[in-house]
Amino acid sequence: MSAREAASRILEAVDESGRHYRDSLPMIASENILSPLVRKACDSDLHGRYAEGLPGKRYYQGCDDFDTIEEIGIAAAKRVFNCNFANIQSTSGTVSNMAGLKALAKPGDTITAVSTADGGHISHARMGAVGVRGLNLVTYPWIESRMEPDIDAAAALIRETEPNVALFGQSVFLFPTPLEELADAAHEVGAKVMYDAAHVLGLIAGNQFQDPLREGADVMTGSSHKTFPGPQGGFLLSNSDDPKFQRRLNSAIFPGPSRSRQSGGTSRVRRVRC
Repeated sequence: MSAREAASRILEAVDESGRHYRDSLPMIASENILSPLVRKACDSDLHGRYAEGLPGKRYYQGCDDFDTIEEIGIAAAKRVFNCNFANIQSTSGTVSNMAGLKALAKPGDTITAVSTADGGHISHARMGAVGVRGLNLVTYPWIESRMEPDIDAAAALIRETEPNVALFGQSVFLFPTPLEELADAAHEVGAKVMYDAAHVLGLIAGNQFQDPLREGADVMTGSSHKTFPGPQGGFLLSNSDDPKFQRRLNSAIFPGPSRSRQSGGTSRVRRVRC
């Protein structure tokens, strides 16, 4: 295949994908359709530009237009999610999770999360962001018939293991997470509470699900391109008004994850069942 033929075939596949999704009803939770306005913004000169740092504090020159866009986006995210802090620079929900874990824990710390076998997201597992950060994973006791944590057993587990981070949220949601009760247990032992809202973020924005930042979550992560119908990207949100904590969250997105393990450190996975 010549270079010209390859380019032609690629453009044909692009057009065919557009026709396919235009004429069908996609039911994959991790996908959405771009609005014409979002498509116009994505198909612009901005696509290939760098804007490292924060608005007004960039590492490159010529970022004034990025500053305008990002400042509007941050203000909109704070308004929609009724929070004090928003970082919208992440390229995905998984990258947001990695950043949240970097901000809240160091390699060797313990984290509690939903098992992938129970519908948890792969980034909550050892093969994902939790493993990249070198964290020791303990999974919640689970009620399979309701697809939710066993509240009493999970609270007891949190009090017993005293994790540094109690992570909630999953890929497979049937019901809101019983967050208030479990967040109380986590805060009792000094743990930070993180809620991965990627698959339900649009429902949260529309007040149709639960409100994690009002129910005990210190940090909420999410994707901008699933039930929240934006372009490919992610959110890192918090209701904290502590400037030091906000700086930690921003720094976790950029420069981003550092070395995942301390010298000689190991990750352990312990499975807990009810």
